[in-house]
Amino acid sequence: MRKIFPLWLIALAALLVTACTPEVEDKFDQSSAKRAEESIAQTQQLLTSNKAGWVMHYYGRLDLGGYNLLCQFDGDKVTISDEESKTATSHYKLEQSAGTVLSFDEYNEVFHYYSDPAVTDFSTDGKSDGKGFNGDLEFRVISTSADSIVMEGKKHGDRIVMVPLEAGSSWKDYMDKTLAVADSMADYNNFAIVVDRDTLPATLDYRCLTVTGKDGKDFSVPFVVTPKGYSLYEPLDINGKTIKAFDYNGASEWKDPDNANVALVPVIYPLNKQFVTNLWCLKYSGLSERAQAYWDISYAIQEKYKEDTRYLFLGNYETNWLYGKNYGLSFSHVYGNTHYEGTLTIDYELIGNDEVKMTYVPQRNVPNASWYIRNYRYDAIIYPIATEKGRTFKLSCDNLRHPTEITMTDVDDPTNVITVYQDFVSWPFYY
Repeated sequence: MRKIFPLWLIALAALLVTACTPEVEDKFDQSSAKRAEESIAQTQQLLTSNKAGWVMHYYGRLDLGGYNLLCQFDGDKVTISDEESKTATSHYKLEQSAGTVLSFDEYNEVFHYYSDPAVTDFSTDGKSDGKGFNGDLEFRVISTSADSIVMEGKKHGDRIVMVPLEAGSSWKDYMDKTLAVADSMADYNNFAIVVDRDTLPATLDYRCLTVTGKDGKDFSVPFVVTPKGYSLYEPLDINGKTIKAFDYNGASEWKDPDNANVALVPVIYPLNKQFVTNLWCLKYSGLSERAQAYWDISYAIQEKYKEDTRYLFLGNYETNWLYGKNYGLSFSHVYGNTHYEGTLTIDYELIGNDEVKMTYVPQRNVPNASWYIRNYRYDAIIYPIATEKGRTFKLSCDNLRHPTEITMTDVDDPTNVITVYQDFVSWPFYY
C-alpha cells in the first residue's frame, strides 16, 4: 500500500529541523564598507608614521630591472626622490577598489617619469616606443607590516615592495651607498652565476641579467640595487638552490647571503668575443678618411632627397620580428615621419683574442636592406666594415673590463679604421 504523508507533517518536520539547527555566525564582525575603511586607515597610518621615509623598489618593464624611489608620506602629500636625488612633492590618495589602492593621482615629475610613454631613456635606439619604462601609477596593497608594504601594479601587475628607511639614515646616505654598489657592477660587461660547480654565463643590461641556462636557453633575472648588493625581483632556482639576492663584498664579487656556494662573478672575455656579443653604434667622425669616402657616396644621395639615416648598429639586432635577431649592420632610415629598418647580414670569425674576420652575406639581408642598397647605396656604408671576401680587423679598446669604444684596424689596409661606440648615436652622418 502506498504511504501518503500529510503536507502539514512535512512542514512541521522542517520547522523542527530549522529550530534545532545551531545559528551560523557571520564570518566578519563588520560590514565590508567598514572593513575597507579600516584597511585604508591602517595603511595611511603606516605610510605616515615612518618619518624617515620608505624605499620603493619600483619595477615597470622587467627586462630593465628595478629602480629605487625614496618616498615620504605626510598627510595627503608625498615627497619622492630618485636615484639622481631629484625630488618632487605631489598629492596621493588611498581608496577602495577591490581592496585598498594607493594612487599617485597628481603629476609628480619624479614618479611619473617612469610611466611616461614618451620617455626614450629605456630604448636601445633612442626612439620612443610608446611604452617608456611601462610603470604604474596605481597599486593594489597586497600586505602591510612594519617591515614592508607589498603592492601590485593595477595595470601591469608588477610586484612593488616598499621597505622602511632606517631611522637616522638620510636619503643621501642611502642613495650614495646604493649607487656605489651599482657602479661596482658597471665596471664589467659580462658575468657568471656560479652554483656549486656549474657556471652560467650572463650579460648585464640596465638592471637585468640575461642568463644562459644549461639547456642553452636565455632567461632574464631583473633586480634592484640596494646598499647591500642586488635584490632579485623574484627567487631564482638553480640546482636546487633558491637565490633571492647577491650581497656585494667589495672585491668584485657578489655572494648569495644564504648559500655559500652561490656567487655572481665578473668575467673578462677576450676583446673579439666582447665585440661580437654586444651592440655597437657607428658615426661618421669615428671613421678614417678612407672609410668616410665610402660613406660619402650614400650621404650624397640621402642629401639629394632630403632623407637621413637615423642610426647604424653593428651586432646582433632585431629590426624585423619575422626574421628575429641577425648579426650585421642594422639601420633605420627616415622618410618623413616613417622609419624603415633593415639589416645587412654579416658572418664573423674570431681569430685569437683580438682579431675578427667580417664577411658580408647579402643573400641573407633582412628587408628593407636590399631596397636601400639599390636606392641609397647602403652597400657603400658596409663596404669598409665587411665584404663578401671578408675583412680581417685588429681590435683595440679603451677598457678591456668594460669597453665603451672599440677601434677596428683593417689588417690588409691600415688606412681603413673604424671606431664603434657603446653609447647610442643618433644621425650618424652628422657626428
